[in-house]
Amino acid sequence: MITVPFRYVEHLVTVPVTLDKTEATFAFDTGIGVTCLSTTLAKRVGWQPNGSTFTGRRMSGQEISAPLGSASSLSVGAYRRDDPVVAIFDFGEEAGLGEIQGFVGLDCFRSLAVTFDYPAGEIFIEDADSLAARAQVGMAVPVRPELGEHLVEVFLSLEVSGRRSILVEVDTGSDSLILNQALAAELGVDLSAAGMRRVDGLDETGHTYTRYFGQLAGEVSVSGAAAISQTDPMVMIQEIIYDGLVGDGFLRNFVVTYDLPNSRMIFAATP
Repeated sequence: MITVPFRYVEHLVTVPVTLDKTEATFAFDTGIGVTCLSTTLAKRVGWQPNGSTFTGRRMSGQEISAPLGSASSLSVGAYRRDDPVVAIFDFGEEAGLGEIQGFVGLDCFRSLAVTFDYPAGEIFIEDADSLAARAQVGMAVPVRPELGEHLVEVFLSLEVSGRRSILVEVDTGSDSLILNQALAAELGVDLSAAGMRRVDGLDETGHTYTRYFGQLAGEVSVSGAAAISQTDPMVMIQEIIYDGLVGDGFLRNFVVTYDLPNSRMIFAATP
C-alpha cells in the first residue's frame, strides 16, 4: 500500500506529482476522464505529442478536444507510471487555479484500487491485503465504470428524497451535488422558491449556463445502502447530460475506495 498526503485547493483534492523529476501540484479529479497537464508544465517536462486527440464531453454537453502525448514518467507519491499517455488542457489556469498544474484521473488506476481518507488527509493506493481490509470494514456498492481507450468515468446510483433513483457521475472535481434541471420538479425542487439562488454566466470554455443553488429537502443515499447518506444537502441545478454528479460535499463524509477492477466503491464511516 502506498500513502500520499493531500490538501485542498478550494474544493479540489490536490496531490504532489512528479513528472520526469519535475514536481507539481495536481488535482485528483475522478470526473476529469483523462489525466492532463497544463501547457506550461508540458513544455517543462518535454511532453511529446503522439498525433492523437482525446475528445470528451462536459456535463453541459459541449465537446472538448485535447492533444494526447506522453512524458517519460508520472509519479503520485511512490506510485510510478512510465510513458503515461496524458492530454494537454489548461483548465486550472483558465479557472483561476494557477497553483494546479494538472489533473490526475482514474485512468491512472484502471488496475488498482485507490482510497480517499478524508479525515486523515491521505490517499492510499491499495494492495491486495489493504483492499481486503477496506472491504471487511466498509460497505461495498456496485458502480458502472465507463472505460475507453483513455477515458475512465464512474457512475453510481443514488436515491433522492425517497422520490426516485438517479444515476450520477462520481466527480471529486465538483463540490455540491449537481442535478439535472429536467428532474428538478420530480425531485421536489422548486426553482422559484425564495431560498433558491440563480446564477447566469460563462464557464471556462465560454459556454453559457444558468445554475440554481439551494438546499434539497430530505435524504440522499446510495441505492441499496441507506446508511451511506446525507441529509438536506446543498445542490446545484443545471441543464446537463447526466441525471447528476455527486462530488466532494457528499464524498468527504466517508472514507471512499474506488475499486475499478471489481466495479465497486467501498464506503466506510469516518471517525
